Formats: sequence, structure tokens, C-alpha cells
Amino acid sequence: MKLLFKHNLSKKILIWYDKNKRDLPWRMDIKETNPYKTWVSEIMLQQTTVEAVKPYYHKFISKWPSVKKLADSELEDIMDSWSGLGYYSRAKNLHKTAKILCKEYDTKIPSNYEELIRLPGIGPYTAGAILAIAYDKKAPVIDANIERILLRVLGIKKSKDKVKKQLIKISEDFCPKKRSGDYVQAMMDLGSMVCKPAKPLCLVCPIKKFCHAFNKNIVDEIPIKKQKKIKKIREANIFFIISDKNKVYLKRRPLSGLLPGMLEFPSSEWKGKSSNKEEEPVFPFKGDWQPVKGQINHTFSHFQLKLKVYICENVEEKKVKGIWIQKSNIVDLELPSLMKKVYKHVFKYVH
Repeated sequence: MKLLFKHNLSKKILIWYDKNKRDLPWRMDIKETNPYKTWVSEIMLQQTTVEAVKPYYHKFISKWPSVKKLADSELEDIMDSWSGLGYYSRAKNLHKTAKILCKEYDTKIPSNYEELIRLPGIGPYTAGAILAIAYDKKAPVIDANIERILLRVLGIKKSKDKVKKQLIKISEDFCPKKRSGDYVQAMMDLGSMVCKPAKPLCLVCPIKKFCHAFNKNIVDEIPIKKQKKIKKIREANIFFIISDKNKVYLKRRPLSGLLPGMLEFPSSEWKGKSSNKEEEPVFPFKGDWQPVKGQINHTFSHFQLKLKVYICENVEEKKVKGIWIQKSNIVDLELPSLMKKVYKHVFKYVH
């Protein structure tokens, strides 16, 4: 890659960034960078949009402003605060890594790629982002936005999976030694605001003259679109239990698997549909169980879940051991988005 081409490209991107960068809560001047905040934000942003992360980031940093505070906290407390953000293994790995940082690194975030990559929850992208953004070091950083820009600029009409290693090398090659962190964030912003997946704003792009796809009028053909996989369907019954004191029953899920350690309404096993014949529900205990109208549909990364809701009221609390929450307070709980759907569904059709 010609040196002048790379220099001019990064220069144009940085000039654009200085005028157009997004105002994000975790974004700081390089002189004020906080590696802890960079680490937390990058973990939260994995497979999650910026707008979804903002309120969670504010709350998380306010509650756990340092590695030490995070390491000393209870995992259940962290999981509750993470509720609704999804991909809950990220929260578990944050807690696990915080403990390692306290034990082995005197609470400091490593500034070395090999050490970062060994920490739970930190892969090549996150390690590169921490090095560039927190420590202003030249590093390979590839997220969906940066990947799309590089594919279009270079006119690569191949599957992203086939050129992944090549793109990682190119991303580091393009990254300038000075203002590395700003350059990486500029590429992220450019991909989000201008070089969008659909209907990119090519005419206002600061690097359009360098872009092979734009100059050859093939922007809409890059990246090559993957054929979407049809998600498998799982089904289950979920049980909404109200006590004689107008409280709602909840329990905690196991610390492994989906929604680890989160509060939930009890349910049957989430199984794939084996036949068209509807199975009789197996209730958690004997009672006056009534079906709630309609069905709840929820999409996970690898499957779709269809839930049928049953309600049982006026249950004696001493007969069912668990967590009882006042019905009027259920909306204030930090529950996974699936469980929020459940109580909203019940409140819509019952009482």
C-alpha cells in the first residue's frame, strides 16, 4: 500500500472527525483517557448499538467507577444492572477480568496486546480498540463499520470471512502512529454516519476520491451480502404467579447458559417443536392455572422463542419458596427484555 495514499487517507479522515465526531459519554481527549472506561464501553458495544449502550454505560460507571469497585462487587448485582442489554456472558467476563486485574496487574489495564488478549471477554478487536483508544497505540482494529469502509475503499468483492485476516493486517497498516485512537474512532464514526450499510452518503464522504467502489459505481455491491439463516424455533410455557398478598413470584436462572443469574418467571424447558400436536403444560404446582390470551415471541441470536403464558392467582407465599415482589413494583425491576415482555403481556390481557 503506497505510503502517500495511506497518509492522505488518514489525514482526510481525521480532518473530517475533528469537525463531525459524535459526542459519546465514553469518548475523551487523549490526555484524559481512562483505560477502564474504554474497556467497559468496548465490551458493552460488542454486538450492541451505541444508543442502546448509552444509558447502561452511565449507570454502570456511576455504580462501579473503578476496576477495584467492580472486582469487589457481587456478580448478581452486576447481572441485574446488565439486564436488558443482552449477551450476558459479557457482564460475567467483566467481573472475572476485574478480579484478575486486581490480583495480577494492580488494577491496571494492560497496554500490551498479548496480555490483553488473554483476559476473559477480550478478543482481537477489543484488544486493538483498547490499545488505540486508551493508549494511542497503532493497533489492528476491525469492527463492522471499519470493515465496510476498507472493503469499499479497496473494492474487495469477496466474502468478509475469506478476507478477514487480510483486513486485520490492512487496518493496522492504515492506522497512523500519531492520533491512532482518534483515527480508529473516526473510522467508526465515518462508517456509522456516512459509509452506511444501506444508502451510504457517498457525496459527502471525505475519502470518496480514494474509494474504488465509489469511483467504479459498485458501492451497493460491497460488502457482499450474506444469505440470512433461518432461525430454529423453540417453544415453552411460562408461569406468572401472583400471591394472596398481590406479589409476583420470581426466581434466579443458573449462572451458566442463557440469561445467566438473571431474575425470571418460571417456565418449562425451551424445546424445539417436535410435532404439530400441542403438549399439555406441566405446571410447577397444583392450582387454578388459566391461559393468558395470545403468545410472546422473542428472538435470540441463534433461535426464536415462542411462549405461552399461564397465570395462577391467590397463591400462598409459604407454599412457593423464592423471590416475591410487590406487583406494583415489578415495572421498576431490572429484568431481561424477555421477562419485561412477559409482565407487559400479562398486564395487557389480565385485569
